[in-house]
Amino acid sequence: MLSYGHNSANSMDATFGTNDMKFHLFTLMGFDDHRTSVPPAWIITSRQIIQDLIEWFKPLKDKMLSHMAHWKPSCFFVDDAPQELKALHLVLYLVPTLYLFL
Repeated sequence: MLSYGHNSANSMDATFGTNDMKFHLFTLMGFDDHRTSVPPAWIITSRQIIQDLIEWFKPLKDKMLSHMAHWKPSCFFVDDAPQELKALHLVLYLVPTLYLFL
């Protein structure tokens, strides 16, 4: 995240209904100089609620800030998942969010 997340675009995506045990995989991705995505962080959870995402984002953000006090992504690309958006806005505050509709 320090190499690919600061002052650059990031994205987050989640899998839904891809396994029998109903677990969700959330992947946070940064982009390198060649615009190739690099997945530095992910979480596997049995629930898809805002509190789980905040419990993942907050320590991740704190870790980045402990290494680089001015760490801030330029924007986030997300699909239209309300819980992802709410968690991003609650933890990262004023980072612009770009919605992808495919």
